[in-house]
Amino acid sequence: MKIYFTASVSAKELHPEIEKRYVRIVEKLEQLGHKVEADHVLSLHHEDIKHVDDEYRMNYYREMIKTINRVDIVITELSYSSASIGHEISLALEKNKPVIILCEEGRIPQIYKAMQSHDLYFVEYTDENDLLERLEEEINNVKEGEDIRFNFLIPPSMVDYLEYVSKRDRVPKSVYIRNLIRDELRKDKEYEGDKR
Repeated sequence: MKIYFTASVSAKELHPEIEKRYVRIVEKLEQLGHKVEADHVLSLHHEDIKHVDDEYRMNYYREMIKTINRVDIVITELSYSSASIGHEISLALEKNKPVIILCEEGRIPQIYKAMQSHDLYFVEYTDENDLLERLEEEINNVKEGEDIRFNFLIPPSMVDYLEYVSKRDRVPKSVYIRNLIRDELRKDKEYEGDKR
């Protein structure tokens, strides 16, 4: 998949360990065989962008929109949020691009928790190993979500429960349902289909 990785450039100056984390995330994505657009985060520093002119900003903005248009998914490390990252997330969701938000445990900004989109995925992690392992799992969830879409009818009580679980576990309702089915697939010894 083609992936647009975005994160706070200014956070690299304030929190030096975060830059290494950004690099490891991109390396992990590339190891998984994905093409990652990340130079705008990895090669820039806060000082580089502090004194740029309006023409540079406009060109950067146009290029960012083109990049979001051509990728399959947007991934952001959002432990240190910024307004520009929020704008990129909104643009991606408007274009029906799946967005994975990576965040240190307990640091997801409230505004994103309130957003209801089947294209929005959250990964709260405790350490770097947890992050890299869960990132791979979440990309697989996104891939599965792209396979086949279908609608089905359920009673309001089940919808209420799905809403509750979605908020409690901070996962889209579709991910919760997929996980239930995946668990059943693993347990079903008679099923001869694709055992993902």
